[in-house]
Order: sequence, then C-alpha cells, then structure tokens
Amino acid sequence: GMENTLFQGERVLVNKWSYGLRLPFMLFFSYHRWGEKRVERGDIVGFNNPANILQPVIAHREIFISRCDGVPGDTLLVDSLFSIVSSANRRNNFNENPLYAYPLHTFIIPQKGKPVKIESWNRFLLKNTVVLHEKKQAEVIGDTLFIEDIPVSEYTFSQDYYWMVSGNSVNWADSRLFGLVPQNHIIGKASLIWFSKEKETGVFKGYRWNRFFKAL
Repeated sequence: GMENTLFQGERVLVNKWSYGLRLPFMLFFSYHRWGEKRVERGDIVGFNNPANILQPVIAHREIFISRCDGVPGDTLLVDSLFSIVSSANRRNNFNENPLYAYPLHTFIIPQKGKPVKIESWNRFLLKNTVVLHEKKQAEVIGDTLFIEDIPVSEYTFSQDYYWMVSGNSVNWADSRLFGLVPQNHIIGKASLIWFSKEKETGVFKGYRWNRFFKAL
C-alpha cells in the first residue's frame, strides 16, 4: 500500500513526460498531450485535485499523489463505500477484511467512448463525475439520474478516468473522497523521493536519510 511507499513530509519528483506532456492553456483550448500514454495499474501518480471547483484552471489546482488501482475499462469489486475488495491489482481473500460495507458491487471504471450502466448504488458518483468533468447538468431524483433533464440508464463518457487509492490514513488523496480522476487531471508518474523529513521535528532532526533519492 501507499503507507509503505510515501510518508508525511516527503517531497517527490513527478515526471511530466510519463504519460505525455500536458499542453498549457487548457482553459482556452481543448485538452491535448504530446505523446499521450495511459496510466498503468499500480503506478504512483501525480494529479491535480479533481474536486477543487473554485479553481477553474486544472493545472493551478493543488497536486495529489496516489496509487492508481483502477484504469479505464477495469472492473473493480467494491463495497458500498467504494473500498476495493478485489481488482486486477489486488486479489484479496474476502476473509482478510470482514469490515467491508456490504453489499458488494462490480464497478466499471469509465473509458472514453464506452457506456457505463447507471445503478442505484453508483448514481451519485457518476452524477458528480458528469457535472464536474463532463460539464453537463445532472441531478438524481429517486433512483434515476437525469442528464440535461433526460432520464438515463447508461452514460458514455468523453474521456478516460482512473481510480486512485492512498492506502494511508494521513493521505486524503483518495477516490473514495473525491471520486474518479479524469485523464486531463493527470500530471505524471512519481519517480523519486528527493526529500524526507518528519514534521515538527525542528531544523536538525527528523530527516529520513535512507529515503532520500529513493526510486518509486
């Protein structure tokens, strides 16, 4: 998990070329990358906060770092709180964690151009995704999702999305809190820890020297 990868007080190098260089001025022009590549399952990824609606310029939003546990088209087995029970990256034994919020559901990570079925348990997550990242008006009435005032049973997304998991109680960069992360929010792959220090330990103490320049 991420708790074994990153600690509080660490600073990380993010390679902006890992998934193709994101071009500037996305607010005025359509999103584009040079040499675009997809995030791979298990990558430690730097991305902009997908929930910060107060900052319209995506590249100016704060940067989060988390592990990607779901790539476009993946099917995850999740509980009612969207904790991952099983995925291609994490084949858990159900008995390992009896604290899952049952019932369990199969959740398909949205992929560009592929329809996703709207269910009663995922309708709010998908509604928020449509409003925040597809830039369409949407609301839930009863068990039904309405997009542009039309009731829908499935929706075809215009870009790829990812599911990010922190695995760390002190790291709030987790899709269970802010939902799906769209492709245009991806910055790059975290490649190296260049600084590591425990917080509130003064100027001369708390350095984790063995973690300086550690590859991720």
